[in-house]
Amino acid sequence: MVPEEKKIDELIGTLRQIQQEEIDEAEDNLKNEVKQAEIDYETELQEIDDKLTEQVDNLIDSHNEELQENVNHFQQLLSGLGGAAYHWEDEFWHDFSISTNDKPAECHRVGVLKVNGHFNQLETLALVPVINGQSVIFLSTVESRIQISQAFLSLILRVLVTSQKDKIRLVAIDPSSDENGITGLFPILKKSAVRNENKLGQVLEHLLLVKKDYLKDGRSSLVDVMTEVGYYPVPHCLIAISGFPHSFSEETIRQLITIMQEGPACGIHTVMVVDSEEVPDLDLDGLDSKASVIAYQDGRFVFGGTNIGKPTNARENVDSSRFDLDLDKLPEANLLRKLIDKIDVSTFELEK
Repeated sequence: MVPEEKKIDELIGTLRQIQQEEIDEAEDNLKNEVKQAEIDYETELQEIDDKLTEQVDNLIDSHNEELQENVNHFQQLLSGLGGAAYHWEDEFWHDFSISTNDKPAECHRVGVLKVNGHFNQLETLALVPVINGQSVIFLSTVESRIQISQAFLSLILRVLVTSQKDKIRLVAIDPSSDENGITGLFPILKKSAVRNENKLGQVLEHLLLVKKDYLKDGRSSLVDVMTEVGYYPVPHCLIAISGFPHSFSEETIRQLITIMQEGPACGIHTVMVVDSEEVPDLDLDGLDSKASVIAYQDGRFVFGGTNIGKPTNARENVDSSRFDLDLDKLPEANLLRKLIDKIDVSTFELEK
């Protein structure tokens, strides 16, 4: 090989070596950049993850604080209402005795409302204001009849056993006289010689006497009398109606509407089961204008969300779509007998 060719080969070799070195350096730089990018990415990802974890932890902590506040409020509510709120299986009933407190409970439970949240389920009481409140209407269907009947009887029992002796009277209107109905729950009612259609007439007489004797001089209700003198001058009257409108005439329906509209001011309160399949053909305008209504819709119970004959999904101010209602049942047989034995016989005698 001539010297010129040798020099060319050496030059080419040198150039190739320089080129390879540059390639190797570029690859090393690229690897370093990729490695640093991966480090930066992991660092940023970890920072994002830490921030998200912190935000989630803060949300859970805040939620748990609110949940605990609700639980505490729930327990305070139970304690304040006593037998008007405790589940029949609660140990509260083991040594229960009828209260000597003259003031009746402001509301009574009919079951439990369940609210499904993002993290867990929140439970709260389903309460209805009966005494000094408003009527309670259970809308019964073929599918819900048994559960509605149990909740209806449970509410009546709860109101009676948590009311002081001589402070409440029960007027039962049970057209069927079913053993699983009101007369089956309270056998003493079978001794009554007063026909169902005459009982509302007695209640109306009682209502008029209360108005005449006590609702005067600016007093609009017995609550005003209670505030003024410190006690209720007459017992509260609880009308329990099963199977409405069966055996009700147009006259008794009008009487009932009057009682439901004017009765609460006079200490007369109505709790009733309505056969929803029988009401479309009846003129019931005003019957449920202020009532708490419990109905069965779309496979579940709805609290306060239905007008008789005019079903809706919710009241204007109550969105029940997020709530599941579990209705109460009567207590087990032994406790049931003990509680009924505690009710004074005067409870079943309406005084004029």
